[in-house]
This record gives sequence, structure tokens and C-alpha cells, in this order.
Amino acid sequence: MKNFAIIGLGNFGATVARELSELGCRVTAIDSDKAKVQPLNDVAHLAILADATDRSFLQNLEVDSYDCFVVSTGKDSHAAILITLHLKELGAKKIIVKANSSDHARILTKVGATEAVIPEKQMAERLSHSLAKPNLIDSLPLTGGFYVAELAPPEDFVGKQLLEVQLRSRYHVQVIAVKDGAGGSVTFAPGGEFRFKKSDILVVLGKETDIEKIK
Repeated sequence: MKNFAIIGLGNFGATVARELSELGCRVTAIDSDKAKVQPLNDVAHLAILADATDRSFLQNLEVDSYDCFVVSTGKDSHAAILITLHLKELGAKKIIVKANSSDHARILTKVGATEAVIPEKQMAERLSHSLAKPNLIDSLPLTGGFYVAELAPPEDFVGKQLLEVQLRSRYHVQVIAVKDGAGGSVTFAPGGEFRFKKSDILVVLGKETDIEKIK
């Protein structure tokens, strides 16, 4: 069982704590506000009222026993930096921190964050992509300029087999799976004989510029 510590239980941190618990992970939820800690008592393995900027508290927590720390201190940018620095020095294996800006994210990675995320910015980018591209439902950027994207099949794909549309040779895009939007079933790594329906959702892997060509 994976062991996580969530520091800061605002909307973001509390949601992460609840989701990880529901996924069967061991979660320690930490905040200095009693009103934020209490709702997690029945969800987390441990719900602790404490100031995580206090290095001695983190030392007693046995930082190296956790698979990952998620730090979300809201608008208190200084607290996030201080907690990240302490966790890094105490030997934390992985530190994911919610940043308030690009500059804040750069500072966090400099002091030890494994990754600094700006949820609002990332969500806005994904929404903008889906609004600008008619058949793009959702996308997830990967390293090297690659994306995993969900697409509605273009009209000229409907009724055709995967082999016929030649996604790999014409677009340099790989179909990972196809979701049936009507029935809810998923076909992983469909073969060349798979025939597209209007209700299908394609899950594809490729460069963003190549995915954009599928219209």
C-alpha cells in the first residue's frame, strides 16, 4: 500500500486526500486549521492538526517512510517554499507542490520540489485546446512533445476500419484504445479490423501537431 502525506487541506489538498484514500492508499492529512482537519478524520488514515513549517514536526513524522508528499498551502507561497525545503533536507522521496505562479513554481523546484503544478493554468490550457479544436475532447501532455488525447472520430472515419484510415502511416498517431460513448465499453489496442462508430471516442498517442491533423 502506498503511503502519502498531504500538507494543506484546502479544496485542492482535501480533494487529493479523499481521492487517494478511495484508491486504497494510506493517507496522512495535515493542516494547521482545525476546521480543515476535522472533515478528513473519517477519510484519512491519520488527520493531524499541526504547523508543517515547523521542521521539528516534520522530523518526527519520519519523512522517508512516505512514498510522496503533496504540499498545498493556498496563497501562502512562503510556507510552501519552507515546507518543501525542509522535506527535501529530511530525505523525502517525492514532493509534489501546488504553485501559485510560474515564478513560484521555479523557486519550488530550485529548493527541492520533484514537481510544481499550477492546476488553474493547466486546466485553462486543456480547456482552451478542447475549445479551439472541434473534435478534441481532452488531452494530456507528456515529455518530448507527445500527447495522449481523446478525440471524436471525424465523419469520414465512421463506418471504416482502423486499417483503412491509416492513422499510423498518414498521421503518425497511435490508437491506444477506443471508448464506446454509448455503451461505456473500452477496446484496448484495437486491431486493424476495428470499425469506427459515430459514438466512439479515440484515445490516441502522438505529437500535438500530428493529432491536430485528424479532423
